[in-house]
Amino acid sequence: MEKLDALLDQAAEALIAGDFAALTRLTPQIEGHNLANIDRPTAETLRAKALRNARLLDAATRGVTAARLRLAEIASGPTLTTYDARGQKALLSVVSELRSHRV
Repeated sequence: MEKLDALLDQAAEALIAGDFAALTRLTPQIEGHNLANIDRPTAETLRAKALRNARLLDAATRGVTAARLRLAEIASGPTLTTYDARGQKALLSVVSELRSHRV
């Protein structure tokens, strides 16, 4: 079980570093371990590491989602957020007449 313990640590390091290619390599190795016949302290250690990795994966997912949304926002151009008399949010696209051109 030492190998699985090390693999879980490597997965945590990959999540912290944002190394998704390493996660792709590690996942089949982690999933391939047989957890039958392990003692309770080892099982609890592995469980704690798996929960840590789940939290890290959740945080990484939120970060990637936030980055994707921010890139979409940037790509759509500048907008102005206003509210009407009923309190409804409205986004106004700001179109600049001054465009820079390369010469």
